[in-house]
Amino acid sequence: MTDKFEVQLVESAVNGSVDSFGELCSRYYNSMVAIAYAVLTDHHLAQDAAQETFTRALQNLEKLKRKKKFAFWLAGICRNVALDMAKAKSKHVNIQDHSHLHDTRTENFDAKAVSLAIDSLSPSEKELIVLRYYNKLSHQQMSAVLGLTKPAINNRLSRARRKMAKYLQRNGFGEVQL
Repeated sequence: MTDKFEVQLVESAVNGSVDSFGELCSRYYNSMVAIAYAVLTDHHLAQDAAQETFTRALQNLEKLKRKKKFAFWLAGICRNVALDMAKAKSKHVNIQDHSHLHDTRTENFDAKAVSLAIDSLSPSEKELIVLRYYNKLSHQQMSAVLGLTKPAINNRLSRARRKMAKYLQRNGFGEVQL
C-alpha cells in the first residue's frame, strides 16, 4: 500500500497539511479498528481506539523517521492504545462471559462459535484474522500495516486457521476445514 502518493501524503501531513492527514486517516481507519478489535473484542471500543490512535499519531507525526513505514508505525500506536484500553477495561471487568453463546437453539450459533474460536487466539493471531477476513485486506495491505512479509502473513494465517479448527473440533464441531 506504500506508494509514492502515500509517501507524499505523509510528508505533506508532517509539514502541517490537515487534508493530507485526513486522507491518511481515511485510508487506515478500518485497519486500525480491526487491529484494536483484535485486542479489545469490542467494536465500539475498537472505534474509540482508532480515533485515539489518529490523535496520538497527529501529535507525534514529526517523530516519524521513515515515511514509507507510516502504516506500520500507525499500527504500533494502535496496538499500544488498544492494550492500554484493555488494561483499563480489565480493572472494571475481570471475566468475559460467553456462556450465553453456547445455546445451540440460536440460529446464529455457527457464527458465534467462530467468534469464540477467534477469541481463543492470541491478539496477534486475532489481528491477522480480523484484517484478512473481516476487513478484507489483501496480503500486500496487511504487509504494509503489520510490517510483515507476505510469506510470514501466509504462515501465521494458516497457523491461526488451524488453531481455530482445533478449537471448533474440541467444542463439538467435528472435522472443520478453515
